Amino acid sequence: MLVKQFLSIAIVIFWCLMNVLLLRRQLWAPPPPVLVPTVSAITEGMEEWWGIYYRGEKIGYASHKIIPEPGGYLVHDFSVLRVHLLGTTQTVKTRLEMAADSEWALKQFAFDLHSQDVRFQARGKVSAGRLQLEVDSGGYRTKTDLLLSQPPYLLAALKSYMVTQNFEPGKEQLFPTFDPSTLSQQVTAVTVEGKEEIKIGNRTEPALRIRQRFKGISVISWVDGKGRTLREESPTGLSLVRQGAEEAKILPEAKFVSLDLIAQTAVPLERPIVDAGQKSLLKLKLSGFNLADFPLHSGRQQLSEDILEIRREDLNQVRSYRIPIQGSRFAPYLQSTPFLQTDHPQIRTLVQRLLGGEADALKAVTRIRKWVYEGLAKEPTVSIPNALEVLRTKRGDCNEHAVLFNAMARAAGVPAKTVIGVVYLRGAFYYHAWSEVWLGQWISVDSVLNQFPADVTHVKFLEGEIDRQIDILQLVGKLKIQVVEAS
Repeated sequence: MLVKQFLSIAIVIFWCLMNVLLLRRQLWAPPPPVLVPTVSAITEGMEEWWGIYYRGEKIGYASHKIIPEPGGYLVHDFSVLRVHLLGTTQTVKTRLEMAADSEWALKQFAFDLHSQDVRFQARGKVSAGRLQLEVDSGGYRTKTDLLLSQPPYLLAALKSYMVTQNFEPGKEQLFPTFDPSTLSQQVTAVTVEGKEEIKIGNRTEPALRIRQRFKGISVISWVDGKGRTLREESPTGLSLVRQGAEEAKILPEAKFVSLDLIAQTAVPLERPIVDAGQKSLLKLKLSGFNLADFPLHSGRQQLSEDILEIRREDLNQVRSYRIPIQGSRFAPYLQSTPFLQTDHPQIRTLVQRLLGGEADALKAVTRIRKWVYEGLAKEPTVSIPNALEVLRTKRGDCNEHAVLFNAMARAAGVPAKTVIGVVYLRGAFYYHAWSEVWLGQWISVDSVLNQFPADVTHVKFLEGEIDRQIDILQLVGKLKIQVVEAS
């Protein structure tokens, strides 16, 4: 009997021990691998819809359609954004039609952006090592060619291509890409980081996790085995979530849109700058980003480690000259571009009438700045700003003021360029655009705030047209500013 009891106890102990070992094995064992069967080619048409969110609030929707055809693909993209800017709600629509070859490289495209009564259109075709561009904006057509080392990809097509190629996980692939909204070329690094399950709505689906890096920005996408995007996230707070067409198109009414994009991206300060416009010197401690990625040390700005010193220019010290300026040194800052239509008759006629024969550069800049400040309504605008469109609508925010001022200054023979950074206003730094003109040195001009020179709270990070300005996105949500001295 004693032996029988002992055996019974031993069996119970053994059973408990086996359950403990089994439980430990389940807890400590690696999860089963996620299987994502992929296709080697996209042979059937597909259509996707997504809701667009900013920090959890729905602000728009987008669709993406791929149609296979002999020798390549047709891609159609469409998006609607409803954004809240300084108390106004604006709707922006974009449309992209693209033809790609069998390797997803660009053959031709047509891009259209429509916001209120502002419209921007760009067309392009790859031919003999060039991208032939045609831009329509403000009722004016501009043609230009971009040299290509190889046919570029559009970002809209890269994820589909990555899925079909079965690239080695963790290995970075580099692609030349083209952005039709900014007419800019760039190199995009794409990495398949692995496979994982992601929850979309009430379903959990296996997906490839793909990271795209371009212009300092890192975007993560979760894509299924057929190349369809389930979810996408960017560090700026924007995200895409796959939805049905009807669900995607449902947007909150304008009065219920609470997140203001301008306010949300502002950089707050611990203590305010008193009488900021009267300061002649400002020292700031910058952090949250790689300072070496931006040309902070130039002109009125001096950088020492992480301390940026800004001194306001003195117009009594500038060296004016007779316009137009002579020599080839400043040719890039005098030429006409698709966004600064300096040579258009409307702009040249306006400048001639405004200056009335004035030949002094300093006085010409003063007159142009005054005319732009007084002539344009101060309204938040979502567009791809260009001088002729602004001259037609006579309204806009800092970008619109800057491009019109620059086009007019160039038409007068004064070198001018757009600069991008932040400016202080009511307790925070806001992203902003203004101008610089050459008067023996580069002098800041803010035609939307009517400042010449601009006050010392204008912190310059970049210069150039919209193809360069997009680089500022890598600061959004990261930039931190601390005031060290203001005097």
